[in-house]
Amino acid sequence: MSDKSSSVPIANDVGIDLESIGLSDVAYLRKAVVDGVSGFSIHAANGVSIGFAPGVNTALAAIMTNGMEIVQLH
Repeated sequence: MSDKSSSVPIANDVGIDLESIGLSDVAYLRKAVVDGVSGFSIHAANGVSIGFAPGVNTALAAIMTNGMEIVQLH
């Protein structure tokens, strides 16, 4: 997806295999607490945590700045 404003692909239990999409191209967020700070953990398609941000906007900016696409998980 080159247009960041277009709809976000949805991965669900029916089955998009995120790892097959591309580990370096896809990321998702999870709420997390790191060192007592609430925020969002950024994860690669295989589930490995690759970053943390205290706010959702900062996390999304980090993902887009690094040329990654955001996927929504249900």
